[in-house]
Amino acid sequence: MKQINGVDVYDTLEEMIAPPHTAVISVDIQNDFCHPEGHFGRHGKDLSLTLERLPTMVSFVRDSQALGIPVMFIRQITLPGGHSDSPAWLRFKTRDGKDPDYTLPGTFGWDFVDGLEPCANDTVIEKTRPDAFLNTHLERVLKARGVETVVILGVNTEGCVESTVRSASYRDYYTVVVEDALGSPSRERHAASLGLYRARYPLHTADEILAVWRRQARRGAA
Repeated sequence: MKQINGVDVYDTLEEMIAPPHTAVISVDIQNDFCHPEGHFGRHGKDLSLTLERLPTMVSFVRDSQALGIPVMFIRQITLPGGHSDSPAWLRFKTRDGKDPDYTLPGTFGWDFVDGLEPCANDTVIEKTRPDAFLNTHLERVLKARGVETVVILGVNTEGCVESTVRSASYRDYYTVVVEDALGSPSRERHAASLGLYRARYPLHTADEILAVWRRQARRGAA
């Protein structure tokens, strides 16, 4: 802890991600973005980086759950009939040749990937735009649970993850990014976003974060 202008500020990773005031935000780890038979795969997107990192994403979320850290499962949706799609959003969604009908509720692509299952301590937040805070009840849930720090992972690094990272920090949350639990169809844009994260936010591996939580759990048990 350090003081800045007379205000106590969390400084170390251990202070920032202490379990009593921390939640995990798992962004869009859904079949349409991560599975070869999902929307990205069908439209020829390069899933190699995402598939490399997917086991770490899944294991990190599951280990977080086992340690009692609440997980906010962010789920991208498109309302049936395009009722969530403005003209500008339709243009954005189809800019690279994809059709706009992905993550339709109840479909395979809308589902979370195998191995991810919200539990009673978790919350599922549905969104229709990249930023998980925009027009959702995410912040209300975090505030109600006394969360001060969010630990963020998911897909895509330069898209929905970066939008959510920036939005969280602008809303005065300590914002930690899980470096090796991010996926993207573009290694170049992924690397560019990592450069931005390193300049602005704490960036740590899944093992580093989990090691802190396990040490704190052992101390609590003692």
